Amino acid sequence: MTKHDHIKTVVVEDCAEDVVNLVEHLKRFPHISIARTCNNGEDGLKAVYELKPDLLFLDIELPDMTGLEFMERLDAEVQGHCQIIVYTSYVDYMLESFRNNAFDFLLKPIKDDDLNDIMRRLQSASTPTVPKTDGKILRTENNLLMFINATDFQMVKLKDIGLFQYNSKSRTWEIIIANRNKPVSLKRNVTGKTILSLDSHFLQVNQKYIINIEYLFQVIDNTCTFFPPFQNIDYVKVGFLYRSRLMKTFINL
Repeated sequence: MTKHDHIKTVVVEDCAEDVVNLVEHLKRFPHISIARTCNNGEDGLKAVYELKPDLLFLDIELPDMTGLEFMERLDAEVQGHCQIIVYTSYVDYMLESFRNNAFDFLLKPIKDDDLNDIMRRLQSASTPTVPKTDGKILRTENNLLMFINATDFQMVKLKDIGLFQYNSKSRTWEIIIANRNKPVSLKRNVTGKTILSLDSHFLQVNQKYIINIEYLFQVIDNTCTFFPPFQNIDYVKVGFLYRSRLMKTFINL
């Protein structure tokens, strides 16, 4: 899609208040045209096949089916044309939504930054992007869905990650996240190589530390100092084997 495209949009949501709230937020985007709103899955499916929308905002918990069941009933032609934004209060459904070809995931209540990010992605997307997962970390455009153990996971914005550190006692990598008092531990099978593959801004500076170089302020006496909110971190040393690459990457920012 380009910025000049007229994006025909259908909303499938059973809560009238949430429909009004979403539509109000979407008014900020003049290229979004609401073709129809539906309050149950069957009507939503009829609308999708009749109107062939470019964009669908889909609630997970509908009175007659789940949003996941809704997506399973869409044929390949519809899924190839229509971008699906799962719109819900339940983060638990994120992984299954992406596995069912959702384009993105919007949590209630709506945050302007989240919706802006989705709109930016829609401007440049021509086909749905289905994130891949190896059961460790799921990367979307602006977020990481991190598996902590067999059943638990957390979602973190890439821009909130300051660094990753290896905990030798638990033998796990941990994430230092903005405005959180404690690091978040990842599953034991997450390796440094896995982390480095997630984003080009993640750079290893030591066997125990992988930093988000966007927060790096300076290196003095081989010690990294960071921009806020990570300015109090003063223990990250740059290893000899990693210094050259760090310098090249930092200079090219």
